[in-house]
Order: sequence, then C-alpha cells, then structure tokens
Amino acid sequence: MPVKKRSDHEVEPFKQKLEEYRRKLTLKTDVGFRVAGRLCSGPELEQLMNLLADVITGRKTGPFHDVQTQKDLITVTGAKSVEPDLFGNDEEDGIWCAEVQNESIEAGRIEVERAHLVLNGLPGGKPYSCLKKSHMIWMTDAIHIPGTGRPLFPDGQPVVRLETVDSATGRRFPDRTEVILFNLRYKGNSKRGNLAHDFRETDPKKMKNPLLRELMQRVKYTEKGEMEMCELTRQIFQDGKTEGLQEGEIRSSRKTAEQLLQMGIGSLQQIAKATRLSLSEVQKLQAKLNT
Repeated sequence: MPVKKRSDHEVEPFKQKLEEYRRKLTLKTDVGFRVAGRLCSGPELEQLMNLLADVITGRKTGPFHDVQTQKDLITVTGAKSVEPDLFGNDEEDGIWCAEVQNESIEAGRIEVERAHLVLNGLPGGKPYSCLKKSHMIWMTDAIHIPGTGRPLFPDGQPVVRLETVDSATGRRFPDRTEVILFNLRYKGNSKRGNLAHDFRETDPKKMKNPLLRELMQRVKYTEKGEMEMCELTRQIFQDGKTEGLQEGEIRSSRKTAEQLLQMGIGSLQQIAKATRLSLSEVQKLQAKLNT
C-alpha cells in the first residue's frame, strides 16, 4: 500500500508540534533517556552507567563493560518482556541496570524486573550459590509507593533502598540483588541534587554534568537525534496499541465467560476452553458472581 504523503499545509504544523515536543523533552522521560542512550558510543554508555551508579549509590562503582540499551532480559514462559534502559556488568561480573520510571510505578513491576534480573544472574546448570550480585537502579518522580497512597520518598529524601527485613526483629537478611529508587524531584545541593536537576532540565545549556549536557544536545539539535526520537515514539505507540488490543481481548473473554456462567451453559472446564481463560480465572469469576 503506498504511503500517503502529507500536504504542504499539513507538514508545517506537524514540524511545529515535533519541535515543541523536542524542546520540552527531558532525560526523565522514557523517550528522552532512551534516545540519549541510543546516541551513545560504547565508552559513553559505560561512562553514563558509572555516573549514575556512583552518584545514586553514594559509593565508588565500576568500571563497567558491555553496557547496552534496551537489553531484552531472560523471562519465564509467558512473562511480559523486560528491557532496562541501561544494562551492563562491573569488573567483578556483577549485573547492573538503570531505568527511568516517570510519574508512577506500576504495582508489581519492581518485583517482576527484580525476578528477571535474578534469572539473568544465574549461569545455566550452576547451583544457586553461583548467583551473581545484581544492582537495580530506578530513577523516578513517582510520589507514592506502588499500589498505595503512602509516600515513596519520606521527607523528600533522594534515595530509597529496598531490603529484606524481618518485620518482627528488624533484622536485615543478605540479599544478592540491590534495589535503589532515586528521587528525580530531589533539589538538594549535592551530587544527587545536581543529577536530578539535569534529568528535569529541558535546556542542555543549563545542565551541570558535561556528559548529560552533550547527550541532550545530540537528542535536541542533531538530525540523528530527531530520527531516533521519531522512531522510538512510533515503537512505544505501536507497543501500547498491541498491548491494548491484547487487554481488550482478555476483557472480552472475561465478559463472555461471565455471561456463560450466569446462563449456566457448560462446565467450568468447557467455559475455560471456549474463552481461552485459565480454569482458575473462570473459578474466580464464578466466585465473584456467587457473592
């Protein structure tokens, strides 16, 4: 099918909208941070990971190697794909990933990504004791703990570390996966404050870190930056469209199952087979109708 070209009177408004979108773009958005990563050379990706890890953890990390963008992690069968914005290894072969989560964090997402990270850290055929150490950094301006109304960063603190703690005694258990959430709203006068500032800043000239400044200049002022931004935006739209269609099919199947249950047509097993839902899900729908 031939591609329909935009008329001259359509092109100019489109260019204006594109430039306005590009002007407002920041590193704290999915598109801004991912495009910046795509425009990095291999050594620059390593520098970027080192910068984020050092500042956010508050300790010396790295050096890093084999840093990639949007690496598709090993998943369990049927699980949703997980692709961290940055993924690499330190000199001790520990696994590191860094990701931007703007505005909110979907309930359950931290646990799922952590599980995927663990799967990638266990060499095939090796005992559990060979599990590699892993580090997960999430940069977010979310306000609340996922699934609750409680504050994610009490008193506006810059970092929250998720640990395994015995609620009865307060004892901390050793954990091979370090999970750190970084507050992109933080405005303290420190390295962390400067990093958060640069992720919020729309004007590269006002950014304090030279590497981040250079990357955002590429995103905003180069032809390649424009091309990557348009391509990534298209991919995000298409992924969301596909996911929406899948969710629509599931909702339709549930509605059909509910109707069959209300009418008393077929056994639970037959309804599950007809609607392609799991038996347990049909049983839950039956229990809901019975309440």
